[in-house]
Amino acid sequence: MKNPFFFLLLFLFLLPACQQQVDPNLQEELSRARIRLQEMEAEVEKLRAGPEKGKLIHIVFLKTKEGLPEEEMAALIGSIRKLGEIGLVKSLEVGKLADTGDERFVTGHNIAFQMAFDGMADYQAYMEHPTHLEIRESLKGFLSGPPAVYDYWVE
Repeated sequence: MKNPFFFLLLFLFLLPACQQQVDPNLQEELSRARIRLQEMEAEVEKLRAGPEKGKLIHIVFLKTKEGLPEEEMAALIGSIRKLGEIGLVKSLEVGKLADTGDERFVTGHNIAFQMAFDGMADYQAYMEHPTHLEIRESLKGFLSGPPAVYDYWVE
């Protein structure tokens, strides 16, 4: 077996020689490409996060248990309205779905509510807010399945 230190010394001797033979124009081009790649990665992350400022609408669709008494339905809607008391929520609308006869009507859910936030940071803070977590947990007894949500940025 040959001495590994010989190969290490050979490598250390040849490495600077190889680097010196790189065209300076190529090094400059590579440097610019790396900078542009970092800029593009930052842009992609910003797009994934959504606008830093802007109105974010969060819509939730609920399907209640079959035969839920009207008193319990009223209590459920009352609980949902309490979400509007959280300071991060800029507006809240709650209601039972209306079948307008439109063939595109989405079935399977019978309560919907919509709320607005000033941006992603407010929405994320709302998702961890103790009042939201408490109400979300209390709604589970009324529901026959998980909620469906739809979020969008107001343009």
